[in-house]
Amino acid sequence: MKPNNILKSIKVKICYNKDLKMITHRDFEDAVVSEGLDFVNFLNFIFTSYPDIINKFPPGTLGFTLNGKVPKVDDVLKDGDILEFTTA
Repeated sequence: MKPNNILKSIKVKICYNKDLKMITHRDFEDAVVSEGLDFVNFLNFIFTSYPDIINKFPPGTLGFTLNGKVPKVDDVLKDGDILEFTTA
């Protein structure tokens, strides 16, 4: 692999509300991921890390914003992004 093809790492802050804090045991965490990661794969990573989130909060009861806006499926994460989770 050529040096200019190496992916850089980026840091994304994940914020959890009080309901999710019961599962994650934290208000927020910083995730270091590869540059170019899209929102859906990042979300899958979080659900894999905390499977109780999807068990306790079925579709329609979990919400999230990326930098204060509703994320699109194909949004690509950038260094310094903030993902906030909410629950209904």
